Amino acid sequence: MKDNELLQRANRTVPSKNQLAFTELEFSAFIHFGMNTFTNSEQGTGREPEKYFNPPEVDAEQWVKAIKTAGMKGLILTCKYSDGFCLWPSAYTSHSVINSPWLEGKGDVVKLVSDECRKQGIKFGVYLSPLDRHEESFGSESYNDFFVSQLKELLSDYGEIYCVWFPRDNESSFHYDWERYYKTVRELQPGAVICDCGPDIRWVGNLGGVSRSEEWNAVPFDLLNNAPVQKLVQPDLGSRKKIKKAKELVWYPPVTYVSLRPGWFYHKEEETSLKMLSKILDIYFRSVGNNGSMVLNIPPSHTGKIEKKDLDSLVTLGAQLKIEFKHNYALEGTFEAEKERDELHTAAMINEENGYWHSGEFDKKTSITLDLGKVQFINKVVLGENEATGQQIEKFNILYFFDGKWRKIYSGNTIGRKKICNLPPMNARRLRLDIIKTRGFATIKKFEVY
Repeated sequence: MKDNELLQRANRTVPSKNQLAFTELEFSAFIHFGMNTFTNSEQGTGREPEKYFNPPEVDAEQWVKAIKTAGMKGLILTCKYSDGFCLWPSAYTSHSVINSPWLEGKGDVVKLVSDECRKQGIKFGVYLSPLDRHEESFGSESYNDFFVSQLKELLSDYGEIYCVWFPRDNESSFHYDWERYYKTVRELQPGAVICDCGPDIRWVGNLGGVSRSEEWNAVPFDLLNNAPVQKLVQPDLGSRKKIKKAKELVWYPPVTYVSLRPGWFYHKEEETSLKMLSKILDIYFRSVGNNGSMVLNIPPSHTGKIEKKDLDSLVTLGAQLKIEFKHNYALEGTFEAEKERDELHTAAMINEENGYWHSGEFDKKTSITLDLGKVQFINKVVLGENEATGQQIEKFNILYFFDGKWRKIYSGNTIGRKKICNLPPMNARRLRLDIIKTRGFATIKKFEVY
């Protein structure tokens, strides 16, 4: 395939409305809470008595307030983990809150959390494990009926859902009816994305919570729908060389997920093992700041509350993120570009809510210059392409003007929706973005300076 044909095919691969909405949230929370919380386990057997689930309270208001404090905009609740215990009174199993002593079997964790999310303006998502170690029908074809029935309960009874998370099953060889699951989600929650084992958002491919140095959203179609792990963990998913071999391309952006504690569920012995602020920030910069989305897990304890040490970490994280991005100096600056497609896509449209700069087609490098108006003390630049028109930039440099010369201070490859470029702290007034290589044209929606 010739390069021109290859690039045209890549540029025709663009996100859906739902994918854009999910990635624009950037930062969400996992809440892992369930039977494992009360058995001090990470992987239950499915044979745990329902009586074990008995929190003194389920403080959903505290959970949602805590994640808001940290700057998260979505919450994904583990409604059913692989042990099969359901946090809602499912009509299709006895292994749920309905047979627990909590609120005399009349409680519904999913309702408490979904209602509180709406109250506080946080998006609500559901995690439903396809693997079920409790359900007797698991392994037979009738299990697909069982699973879809439970999925319909979650998608019908708890309001608008922004994300349906199907975790990977690395144990069994059961044939899950994925197409039927996806169809059910599309019919009942047309605004939701399907994550991990799904066609909308892919696992980034590592357990460190960080994106690749080159993270592409337009990737080969065969990565979709629970592809083997060995495909997802490859260091290159979307370079020209990689997509040239693909029969079909698809827009499939990455999400990273990591837990505040070593485990996904609460364990008292991990009280002194929470991730330090510097570690969480590093993951944030290398996921949200590297063309990805981030999901941070906060596990409530058996009390039904998030413990104080975890709360303190979230408060500190939220405060630090506000400090890191306190003031965008570029808002007082002026932009000039070497090339502009037309008067509707000029450099002046950069950082405008509904605008962006478009280069038009070009063969060699082009530049955008920013004059801040006066010297400012800075340490980072945030760039972003207009993802509605795809992802095109393959190589770029950032320079600043000092002592009569332009000097390079940062070099990168992909940008995507968001690229946080951490710079050596410096005083600067004029900055320049050199776009060295693209897939035929370039767009810039964000050019922020902090």
